[in-house]
Parts: sequence; structure tokens; C-alpha cells
Amino acid sequence: MTAPMPPNAGQFALLWGAVALLLIGGGISLARLWKPNNTLRLTAKSMAYFAICLALSALIWHAWNRRSWLPIEDNFEALLALAVALVGFTLYVQRARPIPGLDWFLMPIAVLMLAAAGLFGEIKPGAYQPNELWRLAHRMSTFGGVAAFGVAAGVGTMYLIASAKLRRKNLVGASPMGSLERLENLADWALSFGFALLTVGIVTGLIEILERGSKTELGPHWMTSPKVILAFTVWVVYAIALHTPITPAVRGRKSAMLSIVGFVLIFATMLAVLYMPGGR
Repeated sequence: MTAPMPPNAGQFALLWGAVALLLIGGGISLARLWKPNNTLRLTAKSMAYFAICLALSALIWHAWNRRSWLPIEDNFEALLALAVALVGFTLYVQRARPIPGLDWFLMPIAVLMLAAAGLFGEIKPGAYQPNELWRLAHRMSTFGGVAAFGVAAGVGTMYLIASAKLRRKNLVGASPMGSLERLENLADWALSFGFALLTVGIVTGLIEILERGSKTELGPHWMTSPKVILAFTVWVVYAIALHTPITPAVRGRKSAMLSIVGFVLIFATMLAVLYMPGGR
């Protein structure tokens, strides 16, 4: 394990610069409540992107000085990495499937994490305070992703049923399931939200495995663990479906079936963790 070290003045400057940009961006977002303006929206978003660049620069610089890239070994880096992940998560969701007001709730948490990184990084750089926080972030993002995929699977099932009734021209009375467009939009939102959470869960889990090595319940051959293989398979499926030029073709019934298949894979991953050898 690499010995922890306090951040230097330059790293602190980058950290507090990121905090300042997030606070300014948050103020601009609030200003849009009274004066909706596309310029203000773009400015607030730019502030968040610049902030994440500054925070990443501080993280990389500090890791380079420590000669270790595992942030879980160091209070400053662990809290900084979690803050970067939270800001990145917020920016991704707001770009893929915007949720009004989401940044007002999550960005203040990111600011608090950055402030805590500066505080603990200076007075207790190696006290291992963030270990439990890191595991909590991994579990919450993973289970949150499963919940979002569950919603997408349920809505996808409703879409397939409603679509089948429509094709059979079973139009007697109003459909209790709502319009196909509304169901598709809800499923798409849940898929994007679940993918963002799953990405955070995989990254935090992978870093913890690499930090603990063969001491984890997955053992030294963790790459062949059913848990790891299935989780990575789910991530690849959704990454391809949501972020490639073929995405416009994966609409309607195909998207609904994808949401159901993805949830089956996620559920299989949970079974692998609980029951299969080397799963835990």
C-alpha cells in the first residue's frame, strides 16, 4: 500500500476552484427559475464541465505524486473521486434523459464531498475514513441501477402488451397502460438512469477489488467470477444499445425487449453473487 500524503497548494487550488465553479453554476441554475434563458443553461452546464476538469486534474496530479492510482487508499483521492463520479453522473443523466431539478439536489452533495476531500486530505490524509463511504457508494449505485432496470423491464412489459393489443386492434375502451409513446419515454429514462448508476457501481466495485486484491471473497481469479462477467455483460449490452449509431433502430418493441433482457441479466448477476461458487 502506498503511503498517503497531504495535497499540495496547487492541488488545493484546483479543488477549491472546482467548488467555486459548481457554486457559481448552481447560482446560475437557480437564476433560471426567474428568467428562463438558454444562455444561462449553457453557462451553468459549462461551469459544471470546467469543475469536473479541475477536480480530475487535482485527482490525477495527487495520484501521480503518490505513485498510485487507487483512490481508495487516500482520503483526499477517495472523496474527490466520488465527487467527480457524482458530477459526471448528474451531467450524463441531464444530457441523456433530463430530469428537471436533479442538479439542484446532487450538485450540493458533490460540493460537500469536495469540501470534505480538502478537509480530510489535510488533517487525516491516511485515516481511511472513506472506506465505508466508498462501499456505500458502490452498493447504493448498484442497487439503484437494479431498481431502475426493474422499472424499465416492468414498463417494457407493459409496452409489449399494449403494442400487441394495438396490433390486434383491440381498441375497446381506453388503455389503462397509457400511450405507447409515454411508456417508451419512461422506459428510455429508466434505462439511461440505470446505466449511469450501473457504471458508477462497476467502477467503484472494480477499484475496491483491485485495492484489496486476493483478500476479496471473489478470490485471486476475480475476472472469471460469474458476478464480474455478468455485470460487465449487462454494461456492454446497454452501452452498445444506448450510445452507438444503431440506437435509433432500437426503438419501440426492440427497446422494450432489451429492457426485459437486461433485467434478467441483472437478476442473474444477483443470483451469482448469492449462490454460485466464487460469486461472493
